[in-house]
Amino acid sequence: MRRHIFKIGDDLSAFAGAVLCRDISVPSDGKPVTIRRGVPLAEALERLPQQLDGLEIAVLIPDAGELEQPDASARLAEGVAGPGIALDPPHQGQVNLRAAIAGLLRVDGAAVVRLNRSGVALVATALDGRVVQEGETVAIVKAPALFVDGARVERALEALRGKPVARVAPFRAQRVAMVAGTRIRPAQLAVATRHLSSHLERFGARLVATRHLDNDDPVEIARAYRALLDDGVELVLIAGSIMLDPGDPFMVAARRVRARIACVGAPIDPGTMFWVAYAGEVPMFGLASCELYGRLSIFDLLLPYALAGEPITRDLLAELGYGGLLSETQHVRRPPGWYREAGDETATVHPEPARSHDA
Repeated sequence: MRRHIFKIGDDLSAFAGAVLCRDISVPSDGKPVTIRRGVPLAEALERLPQQLDGLEIAVLIPDAGELEQPDASARLAEGVAGPGIALDPPHQGQVNLRAAIAGLLRVDGAAVVRLNRSGVALVATALDGRVVQEGETVAIVKAPALFVDGARVERALEALRGKPVARVAPFRAQRVAMVAGTRIRPAQLAVATRHLSSHLERFGARLVATRHLDNDDPVEIARAYRALLDDGVELVLIAGSIMLDPGDPFMVAARRVRARIACVGAPIDPGTMFWVAYAGEVPMFGLASCELYGRLSIFDLLLPYALAGEPITRDLLAELGYGGLLSETQHVRRPPGWYREAGDETATVHPEPARSHDA
């Protein structure tokens, strides 16, 4: 692109494709007429008052193969957006990406870094693992200049190898059950059931069964697991397990139903004593008793993954250690207005849609 000064009265044909590179504001009938940078020169001249002899306008003229900022941003946004994401039309050169459905936002952070290092893209996203509602802005994409080399844009997109940078995984699992051992008192279980039922409703899920066992025999626990799995339960929550005991009956029972222990312990606080197993495709959460009564914990962090069918692996938990102090970070992983702890005053007003606010 080349910068030129257009003077009122110059031959417009010599400025093909030119756009304003600075805002201009001129008086007209006592009121200013303001035209923003990025507006095509021909359009700006139509909007300006007629008697402006001597006015000079700074413009950029594209070189061959360059894309205008809105077109480049739209092309980049198409490469960033995956399933469950809708694109707004470009506004001041920026494209907003919105959740087309409620679900769990997944973001490839390494891909965001690669795009932002390419020199042709500015990409900002919400955190990976955020629960999003339909219509919520989850990312913005913007080309960094009024004209961008189209070939460089395509090379940046090719580096993504056809994989979306951001997607929204819908909440699919609906049937949740809880198995509680003898360490959990009936009054505690009643409180846990009440909190859990209320929380699951936000995801369109429900607590379909609660089994309070009168002994911690692995054979009896395995029978309870098998009955729930045969009944079509899609997530099993286990209360009363002690992860530090290699012979913990709840983990032994999980192996009896041929569940695969995916990970034991998590770099999350609260939640270090968490374990997860998979009986086929069904996740089983081993929860400490303190995680059952409505207080913020690893359960809040990982429940959306389970309900969205996203695998919970050692690698995922290792990555979640960065930001794993939930008292400091969990509020940015949930929609405005969501709260679990008494006294939490998370704002219930949704933020304004993202716009470009460059001065």
